[in-house]
Amino acid sequence: MKNKNTLIIIAIFIILAIAGVFLYMKSKPLDGRTNDPTVNNKSVVGSVRDALTQKLTLTCEFTDEEGTIVKSYIKNGAVRISSTKEGREPTEIIMKDNKMYIWDTETHEGFVYEIEDETEDSKDGVNTMMNIDSNFYLDMIDQYKDSCKVGTVDDSYFVQPSNIKFQDMAEFLNNLQNQAPQIETPNE
Repeated sequence: MKNKNTLIIIAIFIILAIAGVFLYMKSKPLDGRTNDPTVNNKSVVGSVRDALTQKLTLTCEFTDEEGTIVKSYIKNGAVRISSTKEGREPTEIIMKDNKMYIWDTETHEGFVYEIEDETEDSKDGVNTMMNIDSNFYLDMIDQYKDSCKVGTVDDSYFVQPSNIKFQDMAEFLNNLQNQAPQIETPNE
């Protein structure tokens, strides 16, 4: 009787072990890849623009070739970038709702401007210049996308601060252009 109980326990143990191995092999892909996107590829996303359209939440931290430490956060189609270079105050940027807010934390002053849809034709050179700027920052993050990880980011990171005086960039450039002395061209 004692041998029968021992054999039954051993048989149950062997059946459970075989079932465990079977379930483990079934959950593991045959080509050796895992389901974890950070293991399969170096990067979590194909591009930053993909992360924006897919409304992913990512945190990225890297140092660029000029020694600037860049921390960027992406959530629900918005981007927050904080860049710090040794000896300087950080520059902060928020891109959301087709606007880009950029400010200096030391002076508490900054600019805001509309980001043009890439498919629209620009009515003036100001918006085109600003769109190039926003693309520059997205391309910079894209260059270091391997540093990005899926994470949690508080919504408050994407709210423009109330202690910063923002000036509309298009209005600023128009005022600057209107104040510039007009150069008359000689009649030919």
